[in-house]
Amino acid sequence: MLIMHPEQTIIIQEQSKKILVDVIICSIGLAAFAYLIPYSFPLKAIAFIPLTIAAFVISRSINWTLNTTDIFSLPMLAFCIIGFQMGIAGAMYYRGSFGMPVLPATIKIFTLLAVCIGIMEELVFRGFIQGQLSKLHPGFAIVFAALAHASYKACLFLSPAATYHYSIALFYTWSFGAFILIGLLRYYSKSILPAIIVHAVFDYVVYAENAEVPWWVW
Repeated sequence: MLIMHPEQTIIIQEQSKKILVDVIICSIGLAAFAYLIPYSFPLKAIAFIPLTIAAFVISRSINWTLNTTDIFSLPMLAFCIIGFQMGIAGAMYYRGSFGMPVLPATIKIFTLLAVCIGIMEELVFRGFIQGQLSKLHPGFAIVFAALAHASYKACLFLSPAATYHYSIALFYTWSFGAFILIGLLRYYSKSILPAIIVHAVFDYVVYAENAEVPWWVW
């Protein structure tokens, strides 16, 4: 039986507390940004304050060490293929539910920006938030990251300044479910790469025909 000294227990408790505080501040900051960004100036400018706070919190915990040991392994290739299929399936369902052709006929320049935004979201929610909380409990990390991500998305449409309003309950439920699946893929693959592929492929297919940036894309 492993017995820890009181000093070790205190250190672990302090580290756990810091992780929880960091991810909560980051999640609230991103949700506040999403809520304020649909407004016109000056609230649109104020929206970047909580975003900057979230970015600062993330920057303090970035691990610049890149582990490439398993990137080219067969299991990782399998997870990446699963991620690609998840992205395609989700995008086709999304497009079909809005009466769009299930696959795009053309590809506009905005598609590249959409993919970059999707990648950044995965780096934040599955990379930072889920990655940090996984040190405490993997299951809790998956659920919390999905809740935080779905809340960020929902806040874009909850804002009174939003020009289009979905059924928030339905939107939140579908988003939360999708992010749980992506979180599970992140957990079992032990890599952020398959999660990035899911989101990048989804955004690529969904927004391929958009010539202009939709107001909700942040």
